[in-house]
Amino acid sequence: MRKAEIAEYVISNTSLTKSQAIAAVDCIFEAISQSLSKGENVYVRGFATFKVHKSPERKARNISKGTTVIIPAHSSAKLIPSKELKNKMNK
Repeated sequence: MRKAEIAEYVISNTSLTKSQAIAAVDCIFEAISQSLSKGENVYVRGFATFKVHKSPERKARNISKGTTVIIPAHSSAKLIPSKELKNKMNK
């Protein structure tokens, strides 16, 4: 499902116009993005938790060249589905 399809779903279930629905979807994604970029977790009860996962710096091997490279520390987002979402997915 793409963002446009999510907006169409919002339109069909509310009285919002297309531009209002797209703005609402964009606003929600922006709020999640800003929270994660600050290092804050996002909890959406009944849906999922977006957690910031911090990976430390580590060594890795470049197999084709046979050299060791350093992968810098970085953060990524993890989605942990709620119990309700897991149950819906596994009906």
